[in-house]
Amino acid sequence: MSIIQKLQLFLTLLLIVVGVKGYAQTTIELTYANEPARTTRIKAMQEGKIAYASVNELATGFLLLSKRVAETRQLELQAKEYNICLTPGNPFLSITDSKRSRSLVQLPFGIEQRGAELFAPVESFVDVIDDIIPEEVSYDRTKQRIVVGKLSLPTTYDISKVSFAQKSNGYLLRIFSKKRINDYESWLKEVEDGTWLYITLPETKADLQALNSQKPDGIVKEFLAFQSPTSLQLTFKLNTKVRNTELMQAEGSNDLLVAIHTPVEEELKAAKLEAVLERTRNRWKLDCIVIDAGHGGKDPGTIGVKKTKEKDVTLAIALTLGKLIEQNLNDVKVVYTRKSDEFIELYRRGQIANAAGGKLFISIHCNSTPRKPKPANGFEIYLLRPGKTESAVQIASRENEVVKLESDYQQRYQELTEEQFILVTLAQSAYVKYSELFAEILQGEMRRMLPVKNNGVKQAGFYVLVGASMPNVLIETGYL
Repeated sequence: MSIIQKLQLFLTLLLIVVGVKGYAQTTIELTYANEPARTTRIKAMQEGKIAYASVNELATGFLLLSKRVAETRQLELQAKEYNICLTPGNPFLSITDSKRSRSLVQLPFGIEQRGAELFAPVESFVDVIDDIIPEEVSYDRTKQRIVVGKLSLPTTYDISKVSFAQKSNGYLLRIFSKKRINDYESWLKEVEDGTWLYITLPETKADLQALNSQKPDGIVKEFLAFQSPTSLQLTFKLNTKVRNTELMQAEGSNDLLVAIHTPVEEELKAAKLEAVLERTRNRWKLDCIVIDAGHGGKDPGTIGVKKTKEKDVTLAIALTLGKLIEQNLNDVKVVYTRKSDEFIELYRRGQIANAAGGKLFISIHCNSTPRKPKPANGFEIYLLRPGKTESAVQIASRENEVVKLESDYQQRYQELTEEQFILVTLAQSAYVKYSELFAEILQGEMRRMLPVKNNGVKQAGFYVLVGASMPNVLIETGYL
């Protein structure tokens, strides 16, 4: 054999051992801690400190189905709930779950191809495998070994506590939750010695031991929690009759609130109210309407694309409405919270209405969008209740923001939490049906007479309506 032939043979052997691009061939052990018989070795490559493992052999070791896509040269791995797609020369992995939700994971180095096999940087690729198979998987860099053990994660719970409190105007149940629960339902079953309250929370897990260890108190005679694969049911035995309940999200947290109204409380309030109404029967005639022009003075409100200020539009509407009432309803007095461009605090507007003996409070505003211009249009009418929709919450938050212009606003409004709004709603129960009736009439007339979209009657927690002890509505007359 000549020197040239020996040199060619040496180079051929060197390429077989080292490969190309400086990759040295080696193997990595795949160890199953609890199933030693499954332990095997995986073909690997080493470049400097970076180890690459054969994706094909890893798929076999982890019992993953693999399929090569000839047109794209991609390799697909299928686990029970996930599908991983790898592309040669690309560091991005496409992962699709059982709900067809797709995400991308970037590895620090790209996928390498050697012949018919793909190689992935083993340390980062093992982290991906750990997320998609039930066993716990880790990579021991010093021993160049992949270790597989049974995954033993602590059980996580969404709900582990409930509380029950008696308020001055009702009972309030709070369900503490670690996640936001958007789907829920409740119903009542009246029995001889009280009422059963059932609450079902789909796709929710509870710490049954913690919940069932809670001792009932107050009107709660018995409390039980039942977990099924698809939902959680909370069952309360109440030692009183219940007229109705209201289930809602707590502001600023994932908790749920349940307002409970009992006939005894309702009857007591009705009796007291009837006595007041009897003594002041004449005062219930619609003889005074309070018109509140939103914003004013240093508070311009929302500003339109052409610099139109909400405070100017609302004042013009308020003054025009007042004139129409005075011209057509001679026996009705009109009171304005402001008749000029001045700043009136939110709490003062309710005080003005109460001091005047108002029988109807109308707060006039203009709507806005986060970005302008936008094709949004139309009017909407709001009643005082905690917001049920995200848009209602955002609108109320924007209108309530004006309190920051008031001195000592933090102390004055600190008690207006979501729970307090529930109790405020209970306190204004005498006016609720009249507020709703007026809102429906107003909606019908505005829909008939105005060439703009009717966005309906909604509810939200507007501070300006809290202090008005009379039927009240807030109107977003249109978008600037």
